Amino acid sequence: MASLKGNIVLNYINTLASIVFPVITFPYASRILLPNGIGLVNFQNSVISYVTLFTSLGIPLYAVREVARCRDNVALRNKTTVEIAILSLVLCVVGYVAVFILGEFVPRLHHDLALFYILSLSIVFTALGVEWFYKAIEDFKFITIKGLVIRALFVIALFVFVKSKHDILIYGLVVVGSTVGNNIVNFFHLRKYVKLDLIPWKELDIKRHVAPALHIFVLNLIISLYVQLNAVMLGFMDSDAAVGLFTAGSKISNIILAIVTSMGAVMLPRCSHLIETHQLDKFKGLIGKSYHFTIAVSLPLTAGLMLLARPVTLVFCGSDFVGAVPVVIITAPVIVFISLTNLLGIQILYPMGKENLVIISTLGAAIVNIVLNIFLIPRLAAVGTAISTFVAELVVLLLQVGLGYRHIPFRAFDKSVFHYIAATCLMSGGVFLAGRLVTSMWLRLVVSVVAGMGVYCFILLAWRDEVMTGIVDFVRKKVINT
Repeated sequence: MASLKGNIVLNYINTLASIVFPVITFPYASRILLPNGIGLVNFQNSVISYVTLFTSLGIPLYAVREVARCRDNVALRNKTTVEIAILSLVLCVVGYVAVFILGEFVPRLHHDLALFYILSLSIVFTALGVEWFYKAIEDFKFITIKGLVIRALFVIALFVFVKSKHDILIYGLVVVGSTVGNNIVNFFHLRKYVKLDLIPWKELDIKRHVAPALHIFVLNLIISLYVQLNAVMLGFMDSDAAVGLFTAGSKISNIILAIVTSMGAVMLPRCSHLIETHQLDKFKGLIGKSYHFTIAVSLPLTAGLMLLARPVTLVFCGSDFVGAVPVVIITAPVIVFISLTNLLGIQILYPMGKENLVIISTLGAAIVNIVLNIFLIPRLAAVGTAISTFVAELVVLLLQVGLGYRHIPFRAFDKSVFHYIAATCLMSGGVFLAGRLVTSMWLRLVVSVVAGMGVYCFILLAWRDEVMTGIVDFVRKKVINT
């Protein structure tokens, strides 16, 4: 079994690569294709993403759990993998029927039909890619290396082949290839693990996966609806400028959030396997460590972002987005809320088969979010939507704690948690003072971040914190000593 710490590091590298790629490519593409070209690609891609949502049927998350449960039984693991893969391909065919109907009968899509069909390649790549299999068996080394190579190739392709606004079809291929193009490699690499001649084809039971996968589909649909609905409601009830401010502000929080929540992708297969094999003591110990790590990382990130909201926004978005600063401050605590709901929902309740509790909590948040948007957007525009998001994510957390408290195998407040709170407060003082020493926006941001990280890490090391000493030991063994 692969090292859990190593998998977490590899997944963080993969997550950072997915963040860095658009940071590198988007400024170049926006200057070449101009707003009309970028808008056209993003509009059509949003349509394809909803088709993909329906055709995936919650399989990516469901499959990780199911394959992880039986990964020690190779015959059953391979049988389950083939069943789910066939189901994915059947749904893929249905998806392309929908793509054809939309492309032929919706005028706005039909006008740029070639681009629409190119972007739809993500549907078949997602179905064939079986990325969930490699997550389930915890082959994060393969996922990370392959992802880095493919993204690098497509970055090069962008700069080499996209030279004018007329190269929009090539850009469409780059968009698809950089996101799910590496899934074609997954498909051929699967032969290393699954031998088709050993599959009991007559015993396959594809139908058994439909109902449980639908549970995850409902969850994904609810999340997609209320996350996407923020911008939609803001656009209809206010203006495009308000949408831009909210998008910019919330995107900053989401980038930082990805660093924390990416741990869930690593923890889900391991937790599912431990529960299935009745290793509950190991499961509880693992979840306790995950909880401490989540608090240790999310608290300082949240506090730091709130204190540095203005320089972060101006440096990364520009002076035109100064109105997004309040959005950043209000949505920053969402980093803590979603990190904890990721822990409770994806790492605890879902592996236990309690996904209904996750669905109920998410549905409650969606209702709260929509109602608050109706009342707050006319009065506060982007800030109103930010407040709605803050409250909605807090509701998810409270509902999951309230509904699933019997299944939570750790104490919410212990000595380590108080250490993280105290260290965050002291770090905040260091960030505030460092920011007062310099006037340059860039320099202020760099000095404040370095000072904050230094203070926080020093305090935890002085207190011999388990998470911090574990990170230092891992770096010393895997990086310095190699």
